[in-house]
Amino acid sequence: MHRDFAVAVKAVLMRDGKVLVLRRSKDEMAGSYLNKHQKWDFPGGGLHFYERAEDGLRREIREETALSVQIGPPLSMFDIIRHQVHLCIFTYVCYWKQGEVCLSREHDGFVWMTEEETACSELPHWMKRDISRAFAEAKRREEHKA
Repeated sequence: MHRDFAVAVKAVLMRDGKVLVLRRSKDEMAGSYLNKHQKWDFPGGGLHFYERAEDGLRREIREETALSVQIGPPLSMFDIIRHQVHLCIFTYVCYWKQGEVCLSREHDGFVWMTEEETACSELPHWMKRDISRAFAEAKRREEHKA
């Protein structure tokens, strides 16, 4: 189904000093509107009409990973117009509450990575940027608790 405009939400999901990175399945990559070659992604996806961003993010995380999370503040906003599709992606930092990863068909692998592991990984620069922001936000959160 071709959409002229879409809003998506993504999560840099943190647990015990690591972030969750998902490997997209070949079918998911082939069906992508904008990025058919990037195999790594964060949990998340498109919002339904009349769905609040945080509700949609919780739904997408549950559908893709079966995890329960606490949603933190937004980290970034990406706005692109390409191939007659206008896409806005809002990325939030999220914190694991409970559950173990159980992937949907959209992904065929996952890894929990430390900040240091992500820095020297093959992840795209936009993921590294958002991961760095998430670790900075988590540090501020911990300092605020103390």
